[in-house]
Amino acid sequence: MIEKLKLINLIGARSKLDEIIETCILDSEVQFENPLTVIKETKGFDVHMQANPYSDVMKRYEQVFDYAGVDYSAVKKHKGGYTHDQLWAFIDRFDNQIHHLGEEAERLEREKEKIEKIIQTLTPIQGADVHLDYLARLKFMKFRFGRLPNDSYAKMDAYLEKLPTYFVEVQKDKNYTYGFYFVSSHMAKKVDHIFASLYFEREWIETENEGTPMQVIETLKNKISDIDAQAAKYRKEFDEVLQKKKDMLMDDYAIVKYYYECNALKKNAVYTKNTFYLTFWADEKVVQKIQDCIENQPEYKMIAEEPEKLGEQIQTPTKLKNLRIFKPFEEFVKMYGVPRYNEMDPTPFLAIVYTLLFGMMFGDLGHGICLLFIGLLLTWKKKGGFIANLLIPVGISSAIFGVLYGTCFGFEGEEAIIHPLWFTPMEQMTRILITTVAIGAGIILLCMLFNIINGIKQKNWQKILFSQNGIAGIVLYACALYMGVSIFMGSKYPFVAIVIGIAISLILIFLQEPLAKLAERKKEWMPKEKGGFLVQSFFELFEILLSFVTNTMSFVRVGAFALNHAGMMSVVLLFMHQMNGAGSVIIAIFGNLLVMGIEGLIVGIQVLRLGFYEMFSRFYDGDGKAFHTTIE
Repeated sequence: MIEKLKLINLIGARSKLDEIIETCILDSEVQFENPLTVIKETKGFDVHMQANPYSDVMKRYEQVFDYAGVDYSAVKKHKGGYTHDQLWAFIDRFDNQIHHLGEEAERLEREKEKIEKIIQTLTPIQGADVHLDYLARLKFMKFRFGRLPNDSYAKMDAYLEKLPTYFVEVQKDKNYTYGFYFVSSHMAKKVDHIFASLYFEREWIETENEGTPMQVIETLKNKISDIDAQAAKYRKEFDEVLQKKKDMLMDDYAIVKYYYECNALKKNAVYTKNTFYLTFWADEKVVQKIQDCIENQPEYKMIAEEPEKLGEQIQTPTKLKNLRIFKPFEEFVKMYGVPRYNEMDPTPFLAIVYTLLFGMMFGDLGHGICLLFIGLLLTWKKKGGFIANLLIPVGISSAIFGVLYGTCFGFEGEEAIIHPLWFTPMEQMTRILITTVAIGAGIILLCMLFNIINGIKQKNWQKILFSQNGIAGIVLYACALYMGVSIFMGSKYPFVAIVIGIAISLILIFLQEPLAKLAERKKEWMPKEKGGFLVQSFFELFEILLSFVTNTMSFVRVGAFALNHAGMMSVVLLFMHQMNGAGSVIIAIFGNLLVMGIEGLIVGIQVLRLGFYEMFSRFYDGDGKAFHTTIE
């Protein structure tokens, strides 16, 4: 359902703007409009150009919260006695304190990573009996430590022949040979190029510790233990400071948020020298609240305008208000488009039809109960979004149709756990297909009725009388259905009246555009290029007739998926019967989960497709503007 809104024009003394925003508007659901689009004479009005004075402190609080890992999304704003400077000073002191502790802990972590890298470098040569500090003090000779691919090591001697260099192998594994090479200082550059061509990967040893690689590693591991202890101390102090001041921080942030939003709303006003002017959309409850706020206050004046009287100068936003059970289906409606204010909300209709058709296609008592349980669990855990809430009604519908079909976890017919209250699809295939086509025809007729209702709301005579989804379309489709069913049933009743009804409907649909203009009393109601109009209308009429057939036959898929469900589960049961004991149980569990997952997803998509293409396309435009209360 679409909530009734009014366009509110609120005028008052400029000095009273803060007061009216804080007391009447801040916590109300309103959508602002630019007053200059409503005011006829805009000369003399100025817009609010000042930056929000609380945006800097708001950003600072949020940055600190993010740094500290604090969730502030649920903080509710409230008024407080602190000034902007006091709020800034508090967050500045706190920020400096925790940043100091955090940065010290981070510095120690970086130092630890550096030491761990040195240990990783020294590990392959930990057995070498060489003092690293001795190598670092060499003056007339250079050394390099690293690794060579084994195939390069095998041909190294041929490359280094007659060069003043020596390679000391320390360790060898499947792919690499680790070691040092020594070279005189004046030949270092040339030898480095040769080793590079042999794919030598140099690893840098940066340590001030003395001793062999094993001794250095032990020293560095002890240093890591000391670093861990220091870092833990800083982190503990960080947590203690945060815990001690968290409540105060949150309270101050609530104050910042309050004044930030108050100032953010000011940008929606325009001003004269002494007056402010606000324009916004609000429902009846908010309108009454504002009227109570400004009662007996002559410095304010409020004008409430009905959307129907505004004409086309401004588009009325759409605020949806549906029962909780229908709420998940609003997301599907929004995927197609938001309804116009003067258009019916298709959410309840889609919810009922989607739930009904899903149950028919996925009718299984066991699977339906599983979907219901999953939906309830996800809703309780507050996960899964609107899909979790969607699983509850479709699960109930599937369970009900499972009882009607006599199907539970795929067991039906001779193996049935429960007896059908209606019929079993696999045993009466023709019946399920005919039933779903009949339901589809009824849904299409209902959609055309909705189109007429929308036409009445919009005062659109073409929609009401002459379109393929108006009265002419209903007569055409109903007559064609009656004739088709009568022929199928072998009836010999005369069809003269039916044929006349079809012919008149076709003529009205063919000439719907000029007839609509004539009904609206437009002077130029006949098309200028009559030949082009006749050709275009002929092909459009052909497409309309084709769409009636295809839209109706599309509902065959509902019965087909009911049969498909039974067919997929029969395969699972076949494999179950071929196994014994634990194997049969595993096949049953895996097979049921697979069918529920794959077919549940496909059925959900197919029902949505029927909703969008076979139903919404007949009556729903979905080009409205959503009502929103975002504060920027």
